[in-house]
This record gives sequence, C-alpha cells and structure tokens, in this order.
Amino acid sequence: MTDDEKQAIGRALGRVSSGIFILTAKNGEQTAAMMASWVQQASFEPPTVSIAIAKTRPIVNLIRASKLLALSIVPHEDKSLLKRYGKLRPDENPFEGVNVKPAPSGVPILADALAFLDCKLIDVYDFGADHDLYVAQITAGNCLRDGTAFTHQRGNGFHY
Repeated sequence: MTDDEKQAIGRALGRVSSGIFILTAKNGEQTAAMMASWVQQASFEPPTVSIAIAKTRPIVNLIRASKLLALSIVPHEDKSLLKRYGKLRPDENPFEGVNVKPAPSGVPILADALAFLDCKLIDVYDFGADHDLYVAQITAGNCLRDGTAFTHQRGNGFHY
C-alpha cells in the first residue's frame, strides 16, 4: 500500500463512528479497566457483543482467566471518564477516584455510567491482526440514568 493509499483509507476508516465504553474485568482480587471504542452488538438471541482488544492490553489476561467482563457505557456529556481512562497508565489503580459498584457477576462497573452490560466470554478470535475479537454473551445489564451515549469519529482510522 502506498502512503497516499494509506492516507486515503485512514481518512475514510476514521469516519466509522463508535461508542465510548469502559471495559472492566476481575479475576480473584485482581481488577483492570480500559477505555474501549471498538464494541458492537453481535446478536439478538442470545444477546451478544463483540469487542476488539489490542493483544498487548493487560486486561486480556484477566478476561481470558475469569471469562467475565463488563462494559460501562459512557454518557455523552461526561468528558471526565474519557480523560481518566484515555490516559490510564498500567501501574495506576483504574478505579481510584471513580464511583464503582459490582455488576451481578462481581466485575466492577462505573456507577456514574449511563448503563452497563455484564458479560460472559464466549470465545476469542485471533484473525492475524494487532487486535483479537472477543465475543461475549450479555448476562445482565441496566440503564443507570437517562441520557445519550458518547459517540465519536476518529480523524484517522489508523490511530485511536
């Protein structure tokens, strides 16, 4: 692919809208969280989501071990969660200063989120890329308050 082709594809790919979610996991006493934007409903029955996660993210070890994960849906007006999780360092406590509560599975969710989905991992698909595709069945969920979900478009499809 030439630089011009990559630039053109990047601009077009960046126009694919996505939501903003905080993905959380727990295995024993160990917890983790990260901002996720590549999340999509994958089926009605059973209710299922797919999540693309970079192979190098520390959270993948917890998800693979426990087979549990949760998604907190970030409200449109809440830039504080975006800032908090967009710059989270690996050595930081992901829940420090954040109001959390347990989902029915015990995985932490953000109490100030718009809604949450509690999920059980079905499978992980390695398709030879820099991300793996996680498919998870929704086992519980609820709206925590009224509002609209945060969505965005990236300027370039080759960068977050």
